[in-house]
Amino acid sequence: MRVLIFTAAVFAQLHVTSCQSAVNVTRVHEHVYNVITPYTRPVKNYSTITNVRVLFHLMAINDFDTASQKLTSTGWMQVQWQNEYLAWDPAAFGGVINIFPDPTQVWRPRLTLRNTMKDLKAIGEEYIVIMARYDGFMEWYPAEQFETFCYVDVTRHGSIDLLQLWPTIDLSFYSGNGEWEMISTQATKRNWTLDGALYPELVYKMTLKRRPSLLVLTVLMPVLLLAFINVFVFSIPSESGERLSYAITTLLSFGVFMSFILSSMPSSAETVSIMVIDMSALLILSAVYVLLCIFTLRLFHRDDDKHPVPKAVQTFIVSLEVLLCLEPPNTKVDPVIQVMPVSDQDHQRPRICDTIKKKQLSRKLAITNPNEMTWRRVSRTLDKFFFRLSLLIVLGSTFVVFVLISKS
Repeated sequence: MRVLIFTAAVFAQLHVTSCQSAVNVTRVHEHVYNVITPYTRPVKNYSTITNVRVLFHLMAINDFDTASQKLTSTGWMQVQWQNEYLAWDPAAFGGVINIFPDPTQVWRPRLTLRNTMKDLKAIGEEYIVIMARYDGFMEWYPAEQFETFCYVDVTRHGSIDLLQLWPTIDLSFYSGNGEWEMISTQATKRNWTLDGALYPELVYKMTLKRRPSLLVLTVLMPVLLLAFINVFVFSIPSESGERLSYAITTLLSFGVFMSFILSSMPSSAETVSIMVIDMSALLILSAVYVLLCIFTLRLFHRDDDKHPVPKAVQTFIVSLEVLLCLEPPNTKVDPVIQVMPVSDQDHQRPRICDTIKKKQLSRKLAITNPNEMTWRRVSRTLDKFFFRLSLLIVLGSTFVVFVLISKS
């Protein structure tokens, strides 16, 4: 419907022009070309300020590169001003009320983007037509694809004054964007000084919000899943031999996701993303898990005969078991030792065999008697403690991240 209305307006304008005599239109062109010039402002008193009214029509947001902080958008401007020399009496020229003069022969305001990321040049090409009315009213519609740094500033250099036609950006022709949602727009006027000269500028501000569905599915959910999977490294039995490789694999996965997120972030920014802070914390936590796994594995394989568990460690482990509500081994089981007859050949064996038998017997007693404090018991208790502590840390950090994201 918008296209039909716009097309009807164009044809209506062409219809008015077609009803006018070609001879009269030519006479108007000859009349105005004798008095106009594209090099000076069209005012009879040069101390008069030329008011240029601008309205920005946004058509589409083509791309928003967050890494380079470059916003690419397509739109056109409705620029209006008064030309005191380009005026005529319609009655004297057969009722001609408007013409479309050569853009290179008519004065135009030089509008530029002050925060452009392309070559700094005036907005609008030479072939874009200008409509001139009999009373000197001029209207121009320059259209371009703008590449700006975060926000759009439309600046005019010269002795003119810029005025906004509307306090917001016109979104009548805006087609929307699949990744970014338009929250609000604003058009304000301000002045800035350069080398003692005052320059007016119009600032067009667009507030965009990233649509959360894609970010949640591609970044947030995998990160949370990795965080919870990483906690279960302490539930893998130490006898399996897969615990350390599991922890290192998860650490590398966090590193890959970290590089993926950083690739979409600006290389230099005044603020730090909440997701980057959370990923950094989870990456550090995963590295700590690797160190804790190495520590508990060394305790698990420690020799109880050569290095018995110190009394302080025994007290700490018992207190930790009470804190974790673990059932302490209260049942005492006396080891059953079967006495076998000893032959004469056994008396003749080296004493080293007796030492090996004693070690094997002490290990059997340690396994059979649950009250015996061994390094394996220390390792298992620490694993349960680290598992519950890590789970609380991940749940707490996830809750804090969701609260901060919802507030922002």
